[in-house]
Amino acid sequence: MTKKFTLSDEDKRLFAEATAASKALPEKKKIKETKKTLDPQSLAYRRYQASRIMPYADTAPLAKAESALLFCKAHVSKKKLEQLQQGLFPKPSVLDLHGLTESDALARLNDFIYQSHKAKTSVVLVIHGKGSRNSPHAPILKNAVNEHLRHLDAVLAFCSARSEDGGQGAVYVMLR
Repeated sequence: MTKKFTLSDEDKRLFAEATAASKALPEKKKIKETKKTLDPQSLAYRRYQASRIMPYADTAPLAKAESALLFCKAHVSKKKLEQLQQGLFPKPSVLDLHGLTESDALARLNDFIYQSHKAKTSVVLVIHGKGSRNSPHAPILKNAVNEHLRHLDAVLAFCSARSEDGGQGAVYVMLR
């Protein structure tokens, strides 16, 4: 049973005396309630943007078209990583980056990871492609995605997908 709190007449009188000289705030100085949303200018959104990430001090080695990618933060269990590699999770959301420039691809990747993390999605699939088969150079998008995902807070781990989901041209990404 809770005890009802009541003010005595003496307490009411003291409060009235203490607040007698106070004035109401002008309308323009009153604090207005706002909805808590993540618009593109908010800090929570900008932290995923490429422009907010400093140049990487520790870079990943360049991957070749046929190279498998694998990255895991220290606190991810071996069992979870194995499940990710085997594709043992519900059908993930998919982002296809084929045909985009590196900067456009990273911008879309940031938005996709942000929206997926916000929606509490645990695993997503990012298709980056293997690069030009005729080019002697390392695949641009594959290496950009490999490097960029390592530095996003929302990413716990990623690995190359199974062959039916894109093989070395795609990665499963585990999110917080």
